[in-house]
Amino acid sequence: MKNDSSVTEGKSRTDTSAWKEIVARYQRPSVPRGVWQIVNTLVPYVALWFLMYFSLAVSYWLVMPLAILAGAFLVRVFIIHRDCGHG
Repeated sequence: MKNDSSVTEGKSRTDTSAWKEIVARYQRPSVPRGVWQIVNTLVPYVALWFLMYFSLAVSYWLVMPLAILAGAFLVRVFIIHRDCGHG
């Protein structure tokens, strides 16, 4: 019986180094990318709050889908906040 652990180990190291090269690009912080992520999250979130406030005069049923969408953006705000807080 042949021991393939050395072959598997060599392949694993190759796979790991390939992944490290792919991920290395995302390990460095980028201020423009970070600012863009904050802007494209907070601006729609605030806009949805204004739309919900003004659509209350029309119908509660109009507010519900906007509230669900605002909830999704709130989750995204939380994710960004958590990532910034934990480095």
